[in-house]
Parts: sequence; structure tokens; C-alpha cells
Amino acid sequence: MRSIEEVIKQSNLKIMVVGNSGSGKTHFTGTFPKSYVINTEPGGMDTIANNPQLSKNIVGWDEFIPDSPKDTKRVFQELQLACDKVKELAREGKVETLVLDNMTYLSENRWTYIETHEPKFSTRTGDLDKMSMFGALGRWQYQFVLMNLLRFPGNVVMTVHEQLESDEALDKKPDKSCPILPNIIGGFRDKAEGMFSCVMYLQKIKGQQGYKHVARTNKGNQRNAKNRYNLPEIIENPSYSNILTAIRKNVSQVKEK
Repeated sequence: MRSIEEVIKQSNLKIMVVGNSGSGKTHFTGTFPKSYVINTEPGGMDTIANNPQLSKNIVGWDEFIPDSPKDTKRVFQELQLACDKVKELAREGKVETLVLDNMTYLSENRWTYIETHEPKFSTRTGDLDKMSMFGALGRWQYQFVLMNLLRFPGNVVMTVHEQLESDEALDKKPDKSCPILPNIIGGFRDKAEGMFSCVMYLQKIKGQQGYKHVARTNKGNQRNAKNRYNLPEIIENPSYSNILTAIRKNVSQVKEK
């Protein structure tokens, strides 16, 4: 029979973290051990750089932010090389966590890349074929997340901003109870939730003792959160260690039965 620690070690966390600016997404990613960070947000590393408790968990990071629409080609070439390299580092035991902070910006930059370097035109009218281009964007998003993130042999955390779905788009969905969803350009935002073992929505809430960060890990409050780790519905001050504590508790209860 496997020990609790063996179960936990072999079950790397695959988490998508959704929330507004200031909700604690980057802080949360900084609690994971031996992390390599793919940063796409200007100033995105400031939170970690100014917190020694978080910066000690970072073994490497690179910034993938284009200087211009044309520069997106360089950025995405270097991004792929970095993803390949970090897998090697993981197999060597030098990296345990891969962080993408933030998919909202990366998707916008990919759209700029497609507009600049891979535009598609209608064979009938010669006009710009945006539907075909959005299709190309969605395929790239899916392949990037699947092959570069979820196939990483360790923990994976991908951050995303949240958005309120438009009434028009919401009317087309069978479930209209969750209008707040990941802010990812194109239809991939509806697929991304199913690819991760945990979709966690973060909020910063003001109470009598000041502000605190809370994570919703199950559906509710207009958000389609979910997890396969049997986590409690709400986690206060979410962190890597707090999630492991909850998993250990669940595994212990199963073993006792």
C-alpha cells in the first residue's frame, strides 16, 4: 500500500487560477516549490521580487513580452525554446513547478502574432477571414496548454484574469449560472476549464481584521470553479502548502476507511 506522501508526490497539481488584478494570483504561484515562471505581464514579477518568502521558491524566470507586433515572432520562438528547456530541468530535478503568469496576456499577444504574421483571407472575397484566424488561435492555445504546460512533469499553475461574459454569448450557453469566467480571447476559454484538475477563483475580501485572500474551488458565486482533489469549497489564504494539507487530510480519511 502506498503511503500518503507517495500518493501526493505522484499527483502533481495542475491548477488554473482565475481572478481580477490584485486578487492574489501571482502571490499564490509564488508559494510553489522550485518554480520556473513564464511571465507575460509587464511588472508581473514585482510581487515575488519584493517578497523574500516567495522569491526563494523561484529558480528561474523569463519575460515574454513583445516590443511591437513584429516582435511577437521572436517572443513565441523563444517561448517554445524555454518550454522545451524547462522540461529538461524538471527531469534533472532542478525545477518542480511551471508557472504561466498570465494566459490573458499571452493569448492577446498570440492574436497579434496571427494578425501580423499569419493573417488569413477569404478565397471568395479576398477579405480578412477573422473566423479562420480565431480558429487558428484556438488550436494554438489548446496545443500550447496541452503539450507545454500539462505535459510538464511537475506542478503547473496557469493564471488568468476573470471577465463577465456578454449577454449575447451567455444566451448561447446551456448553463447560464456562471457568467464570470476566464478572460481568454476566443472560444478556448470554454475548453480550458476542462483541461485542469483544479480551476480556482481568487478574491481579495475586506473584513474586520483587514484584507484576506480566499479561493473558491467548487462551483458557486457565479463562478464555475472545480477540482478533482476533493478540496473544501473555500480556502482562506490559499497556498501550495494549504492545498497539500487538504489533500493529505482527504487521503488519510480514505485510508482509515
